[in-house]
Amino acid sequence: MAEVTVLTNMEMPSELRINEKKAVDYTVKWVKDYFKPLKTKKAVIGLSGGSDSTFTAYICSLALGKENVFGVVMPSDSNPREDENDAYAVAKALGVKAKTIDISPIMKAIERENPELREEKNRIAMANIKARLRMLLLYKEANETNALVAGTDDRSEHCLGYYTKYGDGGVDINVPEHLYKMQLRQILLWIGNSKRMEIFAKIAEKVPSPRLWKGQTAENELDLHYQEIDRILYSMNEKEIRTAERIAKETGLKKEKIIKVMEMMQRNAHKNMLPPAPPVKIF
Repeated sequence: MAEVTVLTNMEMPSELRINEKKAVDYTVKWVKDYFKPLKTKKAVIGLSGGSDSTFTAYICSLALGKENVFGVVMPSDSNPREDENDAYAVAKALGVKAKTIDISPIMKAIERENPELREEKNRIAMANIKARLRMLLLYKEANETNALVAGTDDRSEHCLGYYTKYGDGGVDINVPEHLYKMQLRQILLWIGNSKRMEIFAKIAEKVPSPRLWKGQTAENELDLHYQEIDRILYSMNEKEIRTAERIAKETGLKKEKIIKVMEMMQRNAHKNMLPPAPPVKIF
């Protein structure tokens, strides 16, 4: 059984707590409004069995209708069977259709042609290929059904740049980008309890992981808990505190952890910008 992190009142920072219903209603309305002028009302979502894709599927099914939402489950050798089962449990609970595309054979073919990717020093390169392959397959499904790809990166990941450029970052709309990881998990617990959808509560308590290699967890890779990350980001974004010293005083967190977040944001800032190009000039 996978290790879980239970969100107690102590672990959920009070400043991050939100009104779940208002957050859901706001996001549903945003998705509805975005699709209004479009010729399509369909969305394709990569269902991973994690909190972000589960939230995205829930919102899209309310905004567009369950018949207009299609889930694609894309396991690989680094995904436990539990994730696939959870993804299909979400699809069943929402009444949306889903299918599996096992990317393991494609990844193995890439490895055969590029054996250096098996080396530990190239683990990140291999992980990014995996994320970009999933993006390619989602757009294949979207093109075939005249749908948009609904992205699943939350605000914590977006601020940190903790996603793959042109991988899970390659989407048409990014549904949970306005909510921090802890807030998403709060909403899933609320859905699970108030709507009697047990799978949502279960997923809210799973340890976050991109599953790009075996044993990977987001918090171990980042060397920070999301409770810490989100408090730091909240201090920077909502309270507009810009120095590590002041954030440390505000949150009680170690200065070193705050500097780590700031450095990650700076290092990955290019992911959140359009590719730079020379300004247009008449010669």
